[in-house]
Amino acid sequence: MIRALYTSSNALFDQQMGVDSIANNIANINTIGFKKTRPVFSSLLYQTQKIGMAGQDPMQIGLGSRLQSTDTILTEGMILQSDKDTDLAIEGNGFFTLLDPNGNGSNFLFTRAGDFSVDADGNLVNPEGYKVVGWLAQPSQQGTGYFIPKDPTTGIPTGQIQPINFKSYENVAAVTSTYIRFKANLNSSSTVKEYAPLRTNSDQNMRVNFNSVYNSNGELLNVEDGDNFQISFNGGNTWHTYEYDNNGSVTQGAEGFKTIDDLIQDIENDIKNDNINANVIFQDGQLIIKNTGSDTLKIRVRPTTEDSNFPHPQENKKLTTVFENLTQNVDPGQENSTQQMEVATHVVHSFFYDATGEKHDIDVTFIRIDQNKWSYEVTLPNNDGTITNNTGIINFDNNGGLDPNTQSPTVNITLNNGAPSVRLLVNFWNTDDAKYDGNQFTGLTQFALDSDTSFQTQDGSPPGLLQKLYVDRTGTFYGAYSNGKSYPIAQIAISKFMNPQGLERVGKTLFKITPNADSQAVLSSNGFIGIASEGGRGIILSKHLESSNVNLGDEFVNLIVYQRGFEASSKGVTTANQMLITAINLKR
Repeated sequence: MIRALYTSSNALFDQQMGVDSIANNIANINTIGFKKTRPVFSSLLYQTQKIGMAGQDPMQIGLGSRLQSTDTILTEGMILQSDKDTDLAIEGNGFFTLLDPNGNGSNFLFTRAGDFSVDADGNLVNPEGYKVVGWLAQPSQQGTGYFIPKDPTTGIPTGQIQPINFKSYENVAAVTSTYIRFKANLNSSSTVKEYAPLRTNSDQNMRVNFNSVYNSNGELLNVEDGDNFQISFNGGNTWHTYEYDNNGSVTQGAEGFKTIDDLIQDIENDIKNDNINANVIFQDGQLIIKNTGSDTLKIRVRPTTEDSNFPHPQENKKLTTVFENLTQNVDPGQENSTQQMEVATHVVHSFFYDATGEKHDIDVTFIRIDQNKWSYEVTLPNNDGTITNNTGIINFDNNGGLDPNTQSPTVNITLNNGAPSVRLLVNFWNTDDAKYDGNQFTGLTQFALDSDTSFQTQDGSPPGLLQKLYVDRTGTFYGAYSNGKSYPIAQIAISKFMNPQGLERVGKTLFKITPNADSQAVLSSNGFIGIASEGGRGIILSKHLESSNVNLGDEFVNLIVYQRGFEASSKGVTTANQMLITAINLKR
């Protein structure tokens, strides 16, 4: 009877502990990241009255029960959406890792509650001020923002695990541009919308071949070898024949020309030989003849088909029409001009940044100077510096592809604002190394389509201030800066254990390590620390929180069960007591 009394008394205590556990679960139903507990009971020792033998079962009397453990149930709680960027939830396995403020700097605490914020010192902390740990970014080796060095095999950051602090990332310095790159088409058709006045050029290699000259309507003159016309500067008494010569063969009696520079030279020589006082000027795409003498200058232009004595007349009506505009009597001091001659052109408008973060406009002007050949000139349209090594020629094949031998130039820019000089690569190929990569159509092309720049970029940036933090699924924090750039600046550490139920609760929804959480080798080497989405760890959801995994209905049922257990155990006490009273009364 005494044994029954003690057995029932212990049972009362155990059921009370069960109720305490359930009450704690219910109390934390709204606690972020809380994990419920489950009481687990086991029987105590048994008193053996008879041992088991052949033909005889053992006879044992139990001595009651005891609370063996309170298991932590780590099922995932409901993921709730929030409005704060630093509210984080783990979808899957793992724990956020925090620095133990009472440890020696290497002890960690763990939680599923991701209601973090940034304190006044720039630390990422939980509501109790405990610092969240992870890896911090380093300045980029290319000088552009920040990066997190990682093991190329595992993808795990290689830096030191430390408290996440954003203080050092509040701003980024200006980055000098090292290149501009673009994708553009240069119109190869006989009618273009983008054109500019023909110009002379002191560089013979940059002069425009007449087979690439357009009229004032943007229509190609379609000049071919042997096309010719005649001009007289004395009213028709003396005729001079000018013939387009692209192959070094000119009709006898004609003067060959290939570019406007050649034609100007021919006309100047003829005016001089005719003893006529006049100047030849080329301006805004027009050839101008100015009468500098005292007599009227009688200019006449005609096609060679009107000259019965010329052996090989070959009229190009568009070419003749351009120069027939010269036909006029020009009084002393007056002038007359041809129609305006044009060239196909396209301007890529871009920009770059200097070391101070100042933005500068830069133009790359392309001019068609021959069939499948264009010149380029890189200029500063605002005249805010000087630029060298800025001209050249590019070639295309008959399919409109850029010549594989084309080299992207690097221009040298000296600025007027005192900033250091800039060496800027002009990437014609729009490839990472600015070279031909087996595809002729990655950057510049020459198709019979309107000239157009469809893409352009550069790698410089002005200084910027940190404006916003956002987090991706791997727990990487990205800083969005006022200069429009975003860089990774930290990555949060996620811990995972072989036996997470072996962690010990320390309050505030925090856990600490016990020897039963994982192997000694893992615990001593911090091998439990990793990154989200790696090694069985879950992913990170920003602007989300994990709610408590307590199910109120289940807890009410358990509460009733333990209440009934307590009541039943109390009956054992009262029954044993009545039996004792009866036994005592037998003596009377």
